[in-house]
Amino acid sequence: MYPRLFELGPITVYTYGVLLAAAYLLAANPHLARALRARARRALRRWTPADGLVQPAAAALEVLQAHQPAVRPYSPTALQNYAACPYKFVLQAIHRLSPREVPEPIDEIDPLSRGSLIHEAQYELLRELSEAGELPVRDLASAQLRLEAVVDRVAERWRDELAPAIDRVWNDCVTGVKIDLREWLRRTAEEKAWTPWRFELSFGLPETEGRDPHSRKEPVALDEGVLLRGSIDLVERASDGALRATDYKTGKAWAKDGTVIGGGATLQPALYALVLEKLFPEARVESGRLYYCTHAGEYTSVPVPLDGTTRSSVRKLAETLRDAVAQGFLPAAPRDERECERCDYLEVCGPSEWLRTRRKPAEALAPLTQLRGMP
Repeated sequence: MYPRLFELGPITVYTYGVLLAAAYLLAANPHLARALRARARRALRRWTPADGLVQPAAAALEVLQAHQPAVRPYSPTALQNYAACPYKFVLQAIHRLSPREVPEPIDEIDPLSRGSLIHEAQYELLRELSEAGELPVRDLASAQLRLEAVVDRVAERWRDELAPAIDRVWNDCVTGVKIDLREWLRRTAEEKAWTPWRFELSFGLPETEGRDPHSRKEPVALDEGVLLRGSIDLVERASDGALRATDYKTGKAWAKDGTVIGGGATLQPALYALVLEKLFPEARVESGRLYYCTHAGEYTSVPVPLDGTTRSSVRKLAETLRDAVAQGFLPAAPRDERECERCDYLEVCGPSEWLRTRRKPAEALAPLTQLRGMP
């Protein structure tokens, strides 16, 4: 046998060796065999159960209906994950998987921690100013002194939690936060049309500590077909009683004027404005907005009027997710290659998902594609 095999040439010998190795791997461990077969199925040009939550069994599909957007509460971030990648939505919002936390020395402050520090300082400052009857801000110098004290207090708490390895890096971070918030406070004092009214107004969240006293523990059901939970960074009120929901962002401004839901990637302004209608039915809700409240975001404000376009956009989001859950079709289908680069679940799916799923039948993703194309 072997002499004849070698007579056929080195390519045949190599192929034979590969087959023997593959056969061994399939027989050595049943879990490994299942993983290899699933990986092979993902290379097919049709959708299969190896592509995420696709073609579930009848019992699984029945259980999945408890996760309809009108049945259980979702956060705006979870709904944004659906537009980014349906399987990411499944892993985060349904299976509730999260990256394993590994303690390590902090050499630099990551953007998420810095943003949380800023949000916490904004909440505590606005709460103190409100309790002291100093809103709207008229005495900017006094408010600036309060700001310094609040940032120092909040930063000390975060320092104990993060235990930064390099004091200079941490001190530079706190200094940068103060610079950003001084300018934010100055602009807040100059705002004449809107006055800060509610801060960290939460709904559907069990924990109310560090939230506005007017928060409610029950989620909010929108007429558009979504049950929501979350926390509005800032509710502002105009002199005529109109309300505006503001969502603070601490990074670079990427949302443009004219954004409504940003293809499902920018949902907070629209959803929070609709939530305010339910929480305060006697008031007129004018809009939601994104406010990039740091120098990195150039203090850009992106308003989203609460009009028919906004309502129909949210309704389209709810209908698209509702149908996907009803059909049990929530595959790994990232919006673009960048979604995989910053995804917490890259180890679950593996690399090159965007390129792989582009080879699949596009008509199955038509509703999701239409959602992603909305302003």
